[in-house]
Amino acid sequence: MPKLYSWRNFWIFWGGGLALFICLILSGGVLETIVAPDGILDHQSAATADRVNAIQQSWADAGVLDIARWGMIADLVFITLYMSGGIIGGRLIWQRAVSPTLKKIGLLCVLSYFIFGVTDYVETVCQLVQLVNEQGSDILAGTAALARPAKIICWIVGTVAMIGALVWRWRETRA
Repeated sequence: MPKLYSWRNFWIFWGGGLALFICLILSGGVLETIVAPDGILDHQSAATADRVNAIQQSWADAGVLDIARWGMIADLVFITLYMSGGIIGGRLIWQRAVSPTLKKIGLLCVLSYFIFGVTDYVETVCQLVQLVNEQGSDILAGTAALARPAKIICWIVGTVAMIGALVWRWRETRA
């Protein structure tokens, strides 16, 4: 397993996750309807079965239900890549940094990316089950909506911490 924790793998997973995230953002516009003007974001925050059913029906009427399914599967791939990359990078920084503060930021990255991954998996799996079944569920919709704020906070914290840690680490290794 020691080969897993390398800068090469970090850049492959984290960079690949970022690239896929950008593709998902750019392609998300096809899911925007009158019922769901924010597309997939409306589905993520829909806390009731009725709201999910209305969104999914609008996608079916627009002929983009299959695109939504494939988008959620791609989202699962994104979560895996980005979370793995963040954990790898955070661990590398945590273990190899000279500064005690930078080590703590590396640990913050590990924890943030882990919690991001867990909460985003919960949210996306709940969404995907409803989409595949073509039927909303109050429990699944509520669970997805509940996981969303924690996912967003951890994504922001992890991303900002990682960028800051990478800059700090680069300066530290150049000194």
